[in-house]
Amino acid sequence: MKPMLRQYRYYRMPFTKEGKMSVAFLVGLLAGTFFFNMWGKGYMEELLLYKGLLLGRYEAGALAGLSLCLYIGKKRGKRFLLLLFMELTEFCVAGRMLYTIYYGFCAGVCASSFVFQYGLVGAGYFLLFLFPHYAAYVVMWQVLNQGERFKTKYNRIFLATLIFVVGIFLEGYVHAGLLQRLLSVVEG
Repeated sequence: MKPMLRQYRYYRMPFTKEGKMSVAFLVGLLAGTFFFNMWGKGYMEELLLYKGLLLGRYEAGALAGLSLCLYIGKKRGKRFLLLLFMELTEFCVAGRMLYTIYYGFCAGVCASSFVFQYGLVGAGYFLLFLFPHYAAYVVMWQVLNQGERFKTKYNRIFLATLIFVVGIFLEGYVHAGLLQRLLSVVEG
């Protein structure tokens, strides 16, 4: 009679594209939070000055509408065009991964600064500053990551660009209007 030996096998969880991107975002988020907690607190005076100028412009209504949409399109458009260019090359997955880490890092820094300034309420403020335009950007990101669902990559790029423009519109008109109303309620 042979002794029965247990054989242990390591189970490897398969990662989907969404799982890999989620892990990359969390890595960036943790890195951004760590960065802010280690070195970012020294820049709080500059952030507060910038926030005061920005909130003053929102209250005055100077940041709304077409001028804000053009500004956002110029700022976000450069990164988006670089991302679309990488979609046409063989570096598309690596480019999306780097963008995911970058935006996770930025989210970590911003969330940490809001929490540092306002405490736990700062997390709510941070989420408010992402609403509703980031919903469109997340959908755009999902479209870019779902290459097998489209007949050609050009269809995917066209749809992603269309959703990106909708996100700019939401940020320039809807988000700015919500912030102006919120600031008028808080101040008044």
